[in-house]
Amino acid sequence: MTRISSLMQRHIDEGGFAGAALAVAKNGKLVLEHYAGNAASNLPSSENVLWAVASISKVYTAAMVMRLVEMGELTLGRLISSIIPEFTGDGREEVRLRHLLTHTSGLIYESPIMEERLQNQTPMPELLEELYASKLQFKPGTRLSYADYNSLLAGHVAAVVTGISFAQLVQELVLKPMGLSNTFFTPPLEQESRLAEIRAVMAENTDGAMYNSRYARGLSHPAFGIVATASDLVKFALHFMPNHKQIHSSLTVKAMTSDQTGGVPGLHPSMKGYPEDAKIPWGLGWSVQTPALPGLFSELVSPRAFGHGGASGCQLVCDPETETIVAILTNTHLRVGRDPWYARLQSIINAAFVEVN
Repeated sequence: MTRISSLMQRHIDEGGFAGAALAVAKNGKLVLEHYAGNAASNLPSSENVLWAVASISKVYTAAMVMRLVEMGELTLGRLISSIIPEFTGDGREEVRLRHLLTHTSGLIYESPIMEERLQNQTPMPELLEELYASKLQFKPGTRLSYADYNSLLAGHVAAVVTGISFAQLVQELVLKPMGLSNTFFTPPLEQESRLAEIRAVMAENTDGAMYNSRYARGLSHPAFGIVATASDLVKFALHFMPNHKQIHSSLTVKAMTSDQTGGVPGLHPSMKGYPEDAKIPWGLGWSVQTPALPGLFSELVSPRAFGHGGASGCQLVCDPETETIVAILTNTHLRVGRDPWYARLQSIINAAFVEVN
């Protein structure tokens, strides 16, 4: 057994997760894959499994929005209320598209009764109505507070402006030009036998279970709706790395993968232990590791690293300095305990970076 395979098997034996997939690229090429355990009952982890990437979906949403920016259909300074007239009052008139992509809008994380919404299989229009009415936590642009609502609203804005459904926009502007044939917002029924099952999710064992139900997948939620194979996740990330084909301009890639928050204070959704007034960097969609936020993804990657995590048990980490990408996907939700959950993922990421560098 290699160091990585034994490490992943140990986490399985200890009950950390039932199954996992690891894919690593170096210098633009996939150089390492490892699959362990079971992705779902009677579904061994393999290169064909479609994993819920959860909040990494937010980067796909941002990538689509930035294609529209490049096409002149949107600008990051556009007021949301100029597109969604219902989004007014309580300071909402000051929220701009840039605030949504950098989590500086002031919107709350999600519906306070999200589990109930899932159990009741609430349709998307009702979720949006609740978003419009939610009270802002702070004046837009003054703090960072990570929120599913930011991506939900950004995706809806894109659909309203273009008159094209959100899922179709992502398909036509991101997935198709990137050649991601094993990535889906709402996988077709014939793909359901390939889906991993995530344990400890909201509304677990109901027809509205987060990630695991047809209802939840059918939402095509801009914040958490993507499913993909491990290799397709790496292929997506490659489009943001130097010396590789990109569907965005180099200027857009630079903006998406560098700090865009202006040094505002906030709390990072993954890394704990920072003071409440810590300056939290964020790109456009991508989370970024900087000297001000070291060790976010790994203690072994450079300050230029960027990436994103997902509550379903996944992390995507990209380091332009070493031209390395690591994608780890598992099937245990962070609700089982954030610190051990995060430590498991980081241990695998660290080992993978050492293996190929």
